[in-house]
Amino acid sequence: MMPSNSIKLNSANFDYYILRVAPNTELEQIASKLATLREFDATGKYLVLECSAKPDMSQFIPYLKKIDDVAAKFALEVKFIVANQFILADQIDGRAVINLPATLQSKPILNQTLLIEEPVRSGIRIENDGDIIVTTLVSHNAEIIASGNIHVYGDCRGRVLAGNGGNKKAKIFIARFNAEMISIAGIYRVIEDKLPDNLHNKAVQIFLDEKERLNVIPLAV
Repeated sequence: MMPSNSIKLNSANFDYYILRVAPNTELEQIASKLATLREFDATGKYLVLECSAKPDMSQFIPYLKKIDDVAAKFALEVKFIVANQFILADQIDGRAVINLPATLQSKPILNQTLLIEEPVRSGIRIENDGDIIVTTLVSHNAEIIASGNIHVYGDCRGRVLAGNGGNKKAKIFIARFNAEMISIAGIYRVIEDKLPDNLHNKAVQIFLDEKERLNVIPLAV
């Protein structure tokens, strides 16, 4: 489930979602993100726009109006724009540019879950801005990269990288654990030695603990 966060801005509490975009993000991709959001939250009203690259303002303002139109189709409003190294103005097109609290753990909107129902063969790389579910084999030298969680319901012999982009809450679930590399939020472990019997070829869950250490634990099946 994708929860909303409540923060205090300008003395008003409201629920919002971070919508991260680059100047070249397609409107269809934004619509897909918002459609996914609506599957999890039918009542949220506000978006806070965050730019991941420096925009050309002469093009960004018309682009922002198009984002407004897309958001309106999902009964959403772009309320503010996040101040960062790419956005230094006080306001853009009448919209306030704000600093989010440093302690805030924001939840970016992710794309839909990507379902892979065929074996992922050696040399294949699959990447998704969201979760990835693989129902069969992930071969040696294949690579699965997700900004969210990764689920492999078959034998996993390749490289699995969850939380791509820094999501330290992401997890990896594998039905038969034989992976050559695992990673969450850029913290990785290359598996060169023989795995313990309670993990080798077994169902496992992989996550980061509070000290940002990779943990691999057996799953009861």
